[in-house]
Amino acid sequence: MRHAQSRAHLLRWIGRGALVSLAVLAALGVSPALPALAGSWSAPVQLPGSCGSSVAVNQAGAMAAGGTFTAADGTTHVQVCTSPDGKTWQAADLGPGGDEPHGGQHPVVALSPDGQAVAVWGATVGCPAACDYIVQAAVRPPGGSWGAPVTLTTDLYFGGGGIVLGMDGSGNAITAWVGSYAGASHYAVLRAGSSSWGPAQTLSTSSGQGAARNLSLAVSPDGSAVVAFAGGGDGIWAASGSIKGGFFAPVHVAAGDYNKDSAPKAALDDAGQASLAWSQTTRTEAATRSPGGTWSAPVVLASQASSSVATAIDGAGNAIAVFGSSYSWDLAAGSWGPATPLPAGSSGGLVAANPVGTFVYADSSGNAFTFAAGAASFGTGSGSRGSLADLKIIPGRAVMLAVGAVSTETVT
Repeated sequence: MRHAQSRAHLLRWIGRGALVSLAVLAALGVSPALPALAGSWSAPVQLPGSCGSSVAVNQAGAMAAGGTFTAADGTTHVQVCTSPDGKTWQAADLGPGGDEPHGGQHPVVALSPDGQAVAVWGATVGCPAACDYIVQAAVRPPGGSWGAPVTLTTDLYFGGGGIVLGMDGSGNAITAWVGSYAGASHYAVLRAGSSSWGPAQTLSTSSGQGAARNLSLAVSPDGSAVVAFAGGGDGIWAASGSIKGGFFAPVHVAAGDYNKDSAPKAALDDAGQASLAWSQTTRTEAATRSPGGTWSAPVVLASQASSSVATAIDGAGNAIAVFGSSYSWDLAAGSWGPATPLPAGSSGGLVAANPVGTFVYADSSGNAFTFAAGAASFGTGSGSRGSLADLKIIPGRAVMLAVGAVSTETVT
């Protein structure tokens, strides 16, 4: 109890203005020695099906996870597992699909506050006579059963475009993908409580931004959204808007190196502040966006490429970038600090933050660490849970998916 009280006190202290002090210290070149928040992760709960690709959680503790399996006839099928509490699970076969596009999660899943689950994936149809690549989605209403999959588009690029899915605090969902025609990117919206998707809309075009690749989506609780992608010449672009209001034209954030290897990662808070990190052949970079919508000039975090990048931002605008075996903080109203080594033995992985300033980092081996904004040490990890697939955090709870099993942690 004493630990829980001290942890809650630390986060209240942060929320009452200490983060501003952190930014001032960072600007003066002083490293704030904030403690890590010792985490207590549950034992892994093995999922009942092949649902080890993506996970979602809501504040009630309900969860959904998705993956694929090979059916008896040799085709790839989509499987989604759902749970009211993260302990008891039920698996559902949503039918053929999940074999496209190359890269990314298959399928992506989201879960609304009232328990509506959404899954989106790519599929190959018509082969071998005439192969088409499509995007499909299915919805399970609260307490109900999965509806039949619907086709959102027959224009999916089967290469490195990826399919992304996000949901706001009201249950409005958005998915985005790269089309096969002219390298344009597109999105569709599912309004809260509905099972019918809106029409596909164009996000970027090859004539405007070049052929899109490697989409990343960030959605804030209030419905704001950022879609980042690599475009022509491997340049980094970001489109800002909202799920219900649509998007402004994409903004060019950084020049590329023409090697088609950039995969930007985006994060967004409710105040409109955003962070973006990416790796190119000769450097790893990051940028931030002000609440007014202006992106900063890119900052070089490392003078070499990183095998993976991730970023997260809390409600006060404190951002972290994790790249290779290092990380860097950009505290609110400050700038990106120096690259700092991750805990010994950690590299790659994912990072997430909730609005009140709790951050969770899980490395590629599924070893998770919990800490506050600006922490100089990540503390003791959860111990390796196996190859990491996904990591999510909401107020009150963090969830890690590794080797087909879910672990949870209660966070302030």
